[in-house]
This record gives sequence, structure tokens and C-alpha cells, in this order.
Amino acid sequence: MTWLQPLRFPQLDDAMRLTRIYFSEPLTADSNVLLPKETSHYLANVLRLKAGDTILLFNESNGEFLATINEVRKGGVSTIVAEQRRAPAGSEVSIELGLGLSKGDRMDYGIQKSVEMGVTAITPVNCEFGEVRFKQAARVENKLRHWRRVAVSATEQSGRLDVAPIEAPQNISDWLGSSKASTRLCLDPAAEVRLGDQPLSGSVAVLIGPEGGFSEAELALAESSGFTRVTLGPRILRTETAPVAALAVIQHLLEN
Repeated sequence: MTWLQPLRFPQLDDAMRLTRIYFSEPLTADSNVLLPKETSHYLANVLRLKAGDTILLFNESNGEFLATINEVRKGGVSTIVAEQRRAPAGSEVSIELGLGLSKGDRMDYGIQKSVEMGVTAITPVNCEFGEVRFKQAARVENKLRHWRRVAVSATEQSGRLDVAPIEAPQNISDWLGSSKASTRLCLDPAAEVRLGDQPLSGSVAVLIGPEGGFSEAELALAESSGFTRVTLGPRILRTETAPVAALAVIQHLLEN
């Protein structure tokens, strides 16, 4: 009896085993790079990497490079950048996400998975039935820093080169009014049109509500702003699950 052997792609396997680190400064072959303190701490104290170990450094402008850790010291991890493994990606169709503000880990999960699914930009949106309100500017800044770290981590994990920006929270009316996307969608379980049946053209903006959903006034405002109400089907998804399902359908429609 013979068994089918799984296909192997050595270069891809090697890349998947290497730690990917987003580095916002310019990257060029044969250069020395001192990594930021937080990144250095992660590599040296969490992953326990040492001099001679190989990692991948990347950003949206320069692509992805192999890099060898040259020195681990108190001031940070020093690396020597080697060859380029991936060139900067070409421009893709823009997918903007307006995501209703949610409590705790739900927002983190929604951002993480949306980045993994290829979203271009994310704006947290204040909605009438939302349970989160930021009354202090300092708290908004702290949350933004946290969410942006979540986005960077998801980018490193997913193999993307670009980090989707996390914009400052906006009121739903402001976000709806500012969208210039060619295709504008509002997720609504009561809608008659299925997302999978909705034709897409050009850039896409999709609005997904918080735990309490949208008010009738917000749905009316979305429609008057050029957004089409669409549903994912008969089941009501949690606010952190809905972005994953919606973006998977959108990516499938765009690819086909």
C-alpha cells in the first residue's frame, strides 16, 4: 500500500517558523537595525532568542527581510538585515470597517480577526445602543495605543506587510458621512439582501454594530448616506464574530 505524501514548500515552511517583527523605519539589505525596547524585550525575554538566531523584519514600504540577531544587550536587540524575502505588495482593494464599540476583549478580538482577514482601516464607532463611552481623552489615547498593538500583532501573525490603521473613535453620523467608498454596506440581521448576493465594485466600507445593534434612526441614517443594509443569514452573530464572517464573504466576492 502506498500513501500520498503531503506537498512541502520549504521556503514557506521556513518563513512560517521564523518570528515576524514589524519595523516601521526603513529597511535595506546589509544594514544594522536596533529594535525598539518593547520589541527587544519580547524577543530576548519572552521568546528567549539569542545572537545568531534569525527573524523576519518587515513593513509596507520596503517588504520583508531576513535578519540575524547580532547582539542582545540592555539597550535593545541589534540585528543585521540580510536579503529581501518579499517585495512590497501592490495596492489591494480598500476595505474600511466601522466597528461599533464593544466591551473588553470583544473589541480586541474584532480588531485582531479583521486585520487577519485583510481589512484596510478600522474606525471604532459610537452607536446609540453601544455600552462603551469614552469621557476622558487620556482613556481614548490609552485604548488607541492598545488597539494599535493588537493590529501590529495580528499583522505579524497573519503574514501581511501593511498594518491597518486604527483610527480615533467617531460618532456613527460622522463615520457614515465621511465614507467615500464605492460600495457601502451596513450589517443588519433584518435586512432582505444577503451579503453574498450583493455585487461589489471598487472600494468597500462596511459598518458593523455593537452588542445592542443599531437603532432605527441609525439604520435610516446609513441608508440616506448611501449604505445598503445586508444580512449574513438567519443567525444573529456576536459583535466580535460578525466582522470575521462579513470580511470572509467580502474577500471571497472580491477575489471572484
